[in-house]
Amino acid sequence: MNIILDPLFILVFRWGVTGAALATGLGNCTSAGILIWYIFRNRELYSAKPEDAKPRRDVLFPVISLGLPMAFSTILMSLSHMISNNLLVSYDTIALAAQGVAGKISMLISMIAMGICMGVQPAVSYNYAAENRNRMREIIRKTGITVVSIALALSIFCFIFREPLLAAFIDDAAVIAIGNVALLASTMAGPFFSMYQLCTTYLQATGKAGFATLASLLSKGIIYIPVLFLLNVAFQMYGILFTGAVTDTLSLIAAAGLVLLARRQDAKMNNLQND
Repeated sequence: MNIILDPLFILVFRWGVTGAALATGLGNCTSAGILIWYIFRNRELYSAKPEDAKPRRDVLFPVISLGLPMAFSTILMSLSHMISNNLLVSYDTIALAAQGVAGKISMLISMIAMGICMGVQPAVSYNYAAENRNRMREIIRKTGITVVSIALALSIFCFIFREPLLAAFIDDAAVIAIGNVALLASTMAGPFFSMYQLCTTYLQATGKAGFATLASLLSKGIIYIPVLFLLNVAFQMYGILFTGAVTDTLSLIAAAGLVLLARRQDAKMNNLQND
């Protein structure tokens, strides 16, 4: 709906930002309508009766534990972007524009990595619950190789074709000049981000809600904000541009440590059960 309505409302009807917002709203309403129709159509499997919506601990807690890390991550990411944008504006609005364009291009890497990791989460959860550890490790290993390879290939692609990619978004020499640096900073940590995302997915899929939430908090706030201010003081505008790359690297180290700790806890629990 967004792909169809955005150009229609913005370019044809000339509604600008209002058109973009309306396209997004109608897209969400359409998705909600399809889901509601599906629920009522499959009455044997799903129910919309209020009496069937009673809160149950065994249902709510697993759902919340899976959703909480993403919720914290989204909130902190918005806050971090607000602080970063305010610091960039203090140097030049061109820097903010360049960072925005580079960020959109680098989403090609981050969104694909997130999609693959989120897609494999049910398979990890299923095999973990079934105590099929060999199968679970095989899934994680193959997913890790795949997601890192894709992220590395896309990072190289974005680096080689950075100027044409930037020019496709904006036709301003000053923005493109800074955007070259911003895009390098945004894409160089692509493989690290993909591995961090896989670590977070593992923690979520194995029910380690506390560790998964901590990993999200570290990446989007606890590490990012201090690094942002430190690099801003040390390297000014260019320090801000490279904050994401430094944060992704440090977050991967922290998340990998949490995964090792979680695996040790599982091994200790299994030994106790065997005893």
